[in-house]
Amino acid sequence: MNSPIPAPVRAITANPVITRDDMVRLLVDLLSPLSAAQSPGGARIHLIDSGTVFDQGAAELEGYARALWGLAPLLAADPDLPAVAHFRRQWVEGLKNGTNPDHPEYWGDAGPFDQRFVEMAAIGFTLVLAPKVFWEPLSSEERAHVNVWLLQINQGSLPTNNWNFFRVLVNVGLKHVGGEFSQSALDGSLDLVETFYNAEGFPSDGPSESCEAFDYYATSFAIPFYSVIYSVLEGATDPARAKLFRQRALANLPGLIDLFAPDGHNIPFGRSMTYRFATSSLFGALAFGNLELPSGLSWGHIKGLLLRNIRWFTTKPSVFYRDGSLSVGYTSPNIFMSEAYNSPQSPYWALKSFLVLALPKDHPFWLAKEESYPEDRLRKPYTIMRSWMQVLSHAGGHTFALSSGQRVGFPMRHAAAKYGKMAYSSTFAFSIPGGTLGIDQFAPDSTLSISDDPDGERWLARRVVLNASIDNGGVIRSEWHPWEDVSIRTWLVPPSTPDSTFHTRIHKITNHSTKHLTAADASFANETEAVRNANSIKKSDTQHSASETAAFTVSSAGVSGVVDLLGDGRAEVRSADANTNLVFTRTLIPMIMTQVKPGEDKWIATRIYGKPSGSSTKAVDESWLTEWEGQEHSAENKFSDVAALKAAFPFLA
Repeated sequence: MNSPIPAPVRAITANPVITRDDMVRLLVDLLSPLSAAQSPGGARIHLIDSGTVFDQGAAELEGYARALWGLAPLLAADPDLPAVAHFRRQWVEGLKNGTNPDHPEYWGDAGPFDQRFVEMAAIGFTLVLAPKVFWEPLSSEERAHVNVWLLQINQGSLPTNNWNFFRVLVNVGLKHVGGEFSQSALDGSLDLVETFYNAEGFPSDGPSESCEAFDYYATSFAIPFYSVIYSVLEGATDPARAKLFRQRALANLPGLIDLFAPDGHNIPFGRSMTYRFATSSLFGALAFGNLELPSGLSWGHIKGLLLRNIRWFTTKPSVFYRDGSLSVGYTSPNIFMSEAYNSPQSPYWALKSFLVLALPKDHPFWLAKEESYPEDRLRKPYTIMRSWMQVLSHAGGHTFALSSGQRVGFPMRHAAAKYGKMAYSSTFAFSIPGGTLGIDQFAPDSTLSISDDPDGERWLARRVVLNASIDNGGVIRSEWHPWEDVSIRTWLVPPSTPDSTFHTRIHKITNHSTKHLTAADASFANETEAVRNANSIKKSDTQHSASETAAFTVSSAGVSGVVDLLGDGRAEVRSADANTNLVFTRTLIPMIMTQVKPGEDKWIATRIYGKPSGSSTKAVDESWLTEWEGQEHSAENKFSDVAALKAAFPFLA
């Protein structure tokens, strides 16, 4: 039995998020838990106890500063709005006290690679966006405190990634309010950011020669987002760079749109997914920058892409704690998927998507009627994003990415799961390990995993991918080495038509070791409650049968399945550890288990099936099962030997 939804959560989930007034009301409801947890001087926010790699003072600053991504745009447009008058007082006092070294709530001096530098960006942005609220009322001494504290970023050591835009925003903010700033520091960071872009003009979250992380830092809520803001704030003084940034944002737009499904959810991929609807923030930045949209796109489309993404999260009570605060997690609280740098206040980077509140009610964005997802993106079986080493698809109503070759530029928690899987889905998301003992704790959805352990406790999935490439037919080829004496080549074949509900994986495992290996090629993880019901209705004898060459799962979310094309594996449905998937708290994973002998070259070929339920809410929809059976028994899904497989897929030769 479900417990009643607490009033603070109900206020959020009941909000239709259609109009600007809805967005204002949503912001008020999202900020209220932060306000309730604010220190007496307003500078620090402490929601719950939880540790991070940085100190508690920086974590409490995070709660203060991240609220500004939503509050500052609103106060820039409506500084005297009664609904946020209390927040205005609290956050102005917090700025005064947090930067005052003699105040008990002082935010502290920054050291190398300090989290304080991250949060300074929001404050610098706030100064230029809402100076009448956050700068002009301050005394000369208070302004000096703010200025001195922010200037620490010019002497501080920063990672060679998106953090360099924090230095840019701080100096731009100080410049616009007449404070002391460093043009050379600003220019130096902008010059460094230029090294992040590849030959096609797409940024990674670090120098393109050493970092290939085309995650949401590179595609939406960091580098492109800050670039568009810079183009607005500095367009008059740096017109050439502003023009370039705007051109790049528009070039980035088609790929970004393909990362979103028609229902509003983005494809979860990469780190920092606890920032949730920050992934749609670039859409708001386009409106903030008044960019000229390409043919076929209207402000109604952009509005829909932004608001649907926000609604996808805010309509789910499980996203929030009982007081209405955002949890560290995704669709529910989840520390497994979090980053070492996530404090309880971190999720409020989601408020970057509220930049549109800086726009007046008569802006074309707000006047436009929300339009549905751009239909032209749905008519193609796939789109090649060669710069990202991804192939994006909406085929069969399923928005997902085939992926190879991405890697984050530093050692991070669960990097193999967040960057190395072979497919990422807006419907089925992805899973991360919950432990290290056995395949169920490993939760290896949407990838090939391998074990050299006779007891099946130790498993590996790819993290570092070598020699990744995409041919003109959308086939992604890659290689990886789980051990020095084992190599794996993989081909990912996208859907062939817009109606197709499957993609194909082919692997060649070369085992030069003396060990027997076990390989698990897995489909998408699916929620469990309805699946066991489905087993009792249909296919109850085959779903877990080791003699069968296909496995599937059914739930209210849809169907996921896998077919062994060569027929020498064993189909299984494994019950993954709870809370290992981003969108489902309990999952089953269909997979094909294959044995690889010492010295053997082993070929594995599978069809990976994924079908979202769409508008259906039935636990089992017979049409889904019929479609799955067609895939399972199709002659196209059976190859007598490797020679026949190679004949069907000439690129294997």
